[in-house]
Amino acid sequence: MKVVKYIFGVLASLIVLIAVFLLFYFNHQKPEYQGEYEFEALEKPVKVYFDTYGTPHIYAANNRDAYKALGYVHAQDRLWQMELMRRVASGRLAEIFGKKLLETDKFFRTVGIHEYSKKNVAELKERKGKILPLAEAYLEGINEFLEGGKTPIEFAVLGIDKVPFTLEDIYNIAGYMSFSFANAQKTDPVVTAFANMGVSYLKAFDLDSTVDSEKIKSYTGGSDYVAIAGHVNDVLNQMPLAPFIGSNSWVLSPEKSETGRVVLSNDPHIGFSQPAVWYEAHLSTPDINYFGYHIAGVPFAFLIHNDSVANGLTMFENDDMDFYRERVNKEQSDQYWAIDHWENFEVRKELIKVKDTIDMEIEVRSSRHGPVINDVVAGVSKDQPIAMWWVYYQFSNHLLDAAHEMAIAKNIDDMRAAGAKIHAPGLNLMYGDAQGNIAWWAVGRLPKRPAHVNSKTILDGSTGKDDPLGYYNFEANPQAENPPWGYVYSANNQSIMNVKGRNILYPGYYLPDTRAARIVEVLEGERRISRSELKSLFMDSKYMGIQPMKELLVSELIQSDFNEKEREALEHFSSWSGYHDLETLGAAIFYPWMINIYELAMKDDLEKAFEGRGDKLFNSFMSTYLMKRSMPVFISAKESPWWDNALTEDVVEDRKDVVTVAFRETVKYLSERFGDKPENWTWGQVHTVEHNHPLGAVNLLKPIFNVGPFHLSGSEMVVNNLGFPYNKEKLFNTSFGPSTRRIIDFSEIDNSESILPTGQSGVPFSKYYDDQTQMYIEGKWRPVYLSEEKIKANSTVLILRPKKK
Repeated sequence: MKVVKYIFGVLASLIVLIAVFLLFYFNHQKPEYQGEYEFEALEKPVKVYFDTYGTPHIYAANNRDAYKALGYVHAQDRLWQMELMRRVASGRLAEIFGKKLLETDKFFRTVGIHEYSKKNVAELKERKGKILPLAEAYLEGINEFLEGGKTPIEFAVLGIDKVPFTLEDIYNIAGYMSFSFANAQKTDPVVTAFANMGVSYLKAFDLDSTVDSEKIKSYTGGSDYVAIAGHVNDVLNQMPLAPFIGSNSWVLSPEKSETGRVVLSNDPHIGFSQPAVWYEAHLSTPDINYFGYHIAGVPFAFLIHNDSVANGLTMFENDDMDFYRERVNKEQSDQYWAIDHWENFEVRKELIKVKDTIDMEIEVRSSRHGPVINDVVAGVSKDQPIAMWWVYYQFSNHLLDAAHEMAIAKNIDDMRAAGAKIHAPGLNLMYGDAQGNIAWWAVGRLPKRPAHVNSKTILDGSTGKDDPLGYYNFEANPQAENPPWGYVYSANNQSIMNVKGRNILYPGYYLPDTRAARIVEVLEGERRISRSELKSLFMDSKYMGIQPMKELLVSELIQSDFNEKEREALEHFSSWSGYHDLETLGAAIFYPWMINIYELAMKDDLEKAFEGRGDKLFNSFMSTYLMKRSMPVFISAKESPWWDNALTEDVVEDRKDVVTVAFRETVKYLSERFGDKPENWTWGQVHTVEHNHPLGAVNLLKPIFNVGPFHLSGSEMVVNNLGFPYNKEKLFNTSFGPSTRRIIDFSEIDNSESILPTGQSGVPFSKYYDDQTQMYIEGKWRPVYLSEEKIKANSTVLILRPKKK
C-alpha cells in the first residue's frame, strides 16, 4: 500500500511540475505590452501604447525610429506569420514542412517571384527610393526581435533557424500577394480544355462579353491542360497561407451620408487562417500620423486612414496573366521559335531543401514570355512548353512606394498619383477625404491585346500575333471621382472602361454581380444613409437574383414519386427568401443541389473527353470564378450538351432528369450529414468556420492553435461574403470572408470603427489571439482612435529606448 501511495505521490508531483512548467512557458511566450526595452538601433526613445485590443500606437521623434518600432512590435506578435509569408514565394516551405509541400515549392521556384524580387531590390538601392531607409528601419526592428526576443513556439516545434529578414523577403511577400490576386493560373487551362470539347460546351458558362466563343482558339494534342489545371489547383490548395479572394467597398459623399460628411466602408475578402491577415498599427511622428493595416513582413500599410484621407481596396479581377504554348525546335530541344528565329530557352537551376530527406534540384526554363510552368507537372511532355506571361514582371515594382505614398497622402491628388504607380496586381482603390471628395480608381497596367485573342485560353507563342500590343494609359482605366449620384462602390464585379469615348468591358475574372446589386439597391435613392444602415449592409445576407433560379429549379423537378422527406425539403426550399440568416431553411438545400447538378451534368462528358481525368478537371473548374459566375446561365441553358449523359448511349437525358436526380441526392446527403428532419437543416446549424493554424492540423494541438468552430450567417453570393469550397467533403466549412470590416467616418475621425476575424496577435498565449472573434461573428465593432488623449486613456505602454553605450 505504501508503494502505491508513493507511486501516486510521485505521479502527482510530476503532474504539478509539468503544469507549473507549462504555465511558466505559456506566460513567458506572451508578447510584452508594457515596460521598457533597450534597442541599440534607435536614435531616440519611442513610446508604444497598446490599446484594449492589442493595437500598437507608435509615437516616435522621427520616421526611421517609428518604422524600427513597428518592425519590432509586428515581429513580437506575428514573427511566425512573417516566416511563412517570406517562404511561400521563394519556394522554401518544404524546409520546414517536409516533402508534402515540395510541389508547392517547385511551382513557386518555377514562377520565379524570388528572381524578380532580386532585380527590384537592386533597382531600389540604385535609385535610392524614399522608401529604402524606412524599409531598412522596419527590417532592423524585425531582426532586433528575432535576435533578442522570445522564440515563437512554432519555431521550436518545427526546428526553424532564426535567419535575419532582408529586403528581398519584403518583395517576395508583396509578390506572393500579387500572385494570389491572379485567377488566370487556375482558370485558363480549364477553359482551354473545355474549348477542346467544342464551342457548344462553352456556351453554358458566363464568359464575359469581350470573349466571342465562336472565335475561341484552342489546340488539340500537345500539352496536357487537364494535368496543368489540376496541378495548379492542388498546389494552391496545399499552401498554409490565405489567398486573396475578393472584397466589398463603398464610399458615401456628404450628400448621401446622414452625418453630412464622407464615410468610407471596406471589407477585403481573404482566405481565413490563424493568425489573421492584417496587423493594425498607428504611426505618429512630426511628419506622419496614420492608422494602417499591414501584411506580415511588409513595412507599409495597404489600408489606411488619417485625419485627412482614407482608402480601401478590392480586387479589380482584371486579366493580367496570359499563357503561351511555345514551339520547340525538333532538332535542338533547348530552342523555341520566337516570331522569326530560333531562340535558346533561359535555364537556371533551383536547389530545394526538403526536411528529413534529400534536397532536390530542378531545372527552370523561361522563354521570352516568361517561365515554363508545365515542366514541374508530372506526366506532361516537355515538348509542348507553356510559358506564363504576367504584367507583374514587365515593369519595375513600385507597389511598396505606392503603399507608402497612400499612407502619407493629404488629398485626392496625392492618392490618385500613388495609385497610378501600381502596375500589378489590379486593384480597385477606394477613396474618401475630410474635404468631401470621394473616388474610385481601377489601378494596374492594362495590356492591349489583339482583337482575335481570347486571353482565357492558351495562346500561340511562336508567331507574335497573340502578344500584347502595349498598355492603356492610367486615365483610361475604369474610375469615378465625385459622381453626381453620391457614392462609389466595388464588389469585384465588372466595370466599364472608356477608351477614346467608347465604352468597353475589359477581360477579366469578375465575380457575379449579386453583391454589387445588393449594395446598389441599399445605397441608391435620395435618402441619406445612417451608420446603423452601413453596419447592417456589412452583415447583409440577401442573395440578389435567386428567385428566378429557384423558380426554374422547382419547375424542372419530376415530383411524381417523391417521398415525404423530399416533399418536405422541397417545401422548405420553395419558401426560402434568399437570405442566409442563422435560422434560414432552404440555403442548405440550394448549395449541395447546385454541386450535384454540376457533377451529374459535367463529369460524364469530362470523363469521356479526357479519358479518366475528368474528375481532376471538374474539381479544378469548381474552384474557379467561372463556376460561381455561371450558375444562372448554366441552369437556364435548356439545350446544353452537358445535360445528356455521355456514358448512356441508348438514352438521352435532359435538364429535368439531371435536376431531379440531383435534388434526390441532395436530400439523401443532407439526411446522412445533418439528420433526417429537414427542419433541422438551418443555415446556422450547417454553416461554420474554424480559423486554422498550420500546427492545428495535429489533433492534440488543435485546441491550442485553432480558433473555432463557430456557426455563421452569410454566404458566398451575398454582401456578408463568407464562402466555402464547392465540394461535398467541406461543403459548409467557411474558407474565406471579410479579413477586416472598417467604417471610416470623417464627421469625427475617432468615430471610426473596425473589427478583425480573430485578433491582433499571432501568439496563441496572448490575450489578443482571439479576443475579437465573437464580436466579428455577431457583426459587432470596436473603436479605432487617432487622438492621443483617447489612446492613452485605454492603453498600456511599452517604451523602447536606445541602448546606453
